[in-house]
Amino acid sequence: MASPVESIKETFESFAGIITEVTSLVNQGPAQHPGVYSVITEIHQAILPIAYSLLTLYFLLDFTSKSMNFAFFRMETIVSSLLKLVFAKFVMEHTLDFLKIIFSVSSSISSMVGSAGANASLYKIDFSAMESAYGDMGWFDQMLYEIKLTPFEWILQGIKVVIILVVFGRLFQLLIYTAAAPIPIATFINDGLIDKGKRFIFDYAAVCLQGIIIIIGCIVYVAIVANVSFGNFTGNGSDMAIWKALITALALLMVVIKSGSWARKIMGD
Repeated sequence: MASPVESIKETFESFAGIITEVTSLVNQGPAQHPGVYSVITEIHQAILPIAYSLLTLYFLLDFTSKSMNFAFFRMETIVSSLLKLVFAKFVMEHTLDFLKIIFSVSSSISSMVGSAGANASLYKIDFSAMESAYGDMGWFDQMLYEIKLTPFEWILQGIKVVIILVVFGRLFQLLIYTAAAPIPIATFINDGLIDKGKRFIFDYAAVCLQGIIIIIGCIVYVAIVANVSFGNFTGNGSDMAIWKALITALALLMVVIKSGSWARKIMGD
């Protein structure tokens, strides 16, 4: 049976390895799942006729509004509206390409961040003091010490599950946004509704950014824990050291759960 010190070693090393795993999952966008993506593309194409109808409706509403305000008495306004119609149609036809570009930029950033953070040499930990102190304990103290460390190990394992769930939830968001994209893109033709289309682009970018925030959160957590002396988990002050580790782990959990809202705030929501 593994000692608590060995369990802590394995738990931390596996958690440090999650940076590479999360980076890989974050970089799996809609196009990296061909079977699912083909279904999403079919839904996207099915929605396009509705989006074109909305585009026409929004254009007519904008045209009527400007006509009633005599804005179309100026030639530049007419030309501007026609160019806007052509632009909106072009964007709608190439929506999938534009979304792929946004995701590709995000994926490049997350790959760079994840590669730098996955460097194992950054998280070298000396467990010798912890092993020595544990070896000097009596049987009863060892059992008590194992009970103290168990919540820390469980929380780390639980956080790993939550991270995976949030990352896959993010993938679902990207897929749904991709499928329904033509509808908000149609608002680009109407001056009164164009902010909704821009908001959709920003929201899509925010979902992409969420993955980067999760990766950075994991790196920061592992770096903090790696710079804590694990020798403090034994001897005088061990209870306080364990509580600090628990609180730090819970702080990471908060970062993961709130990563979506933080991403939207960064994007200006």
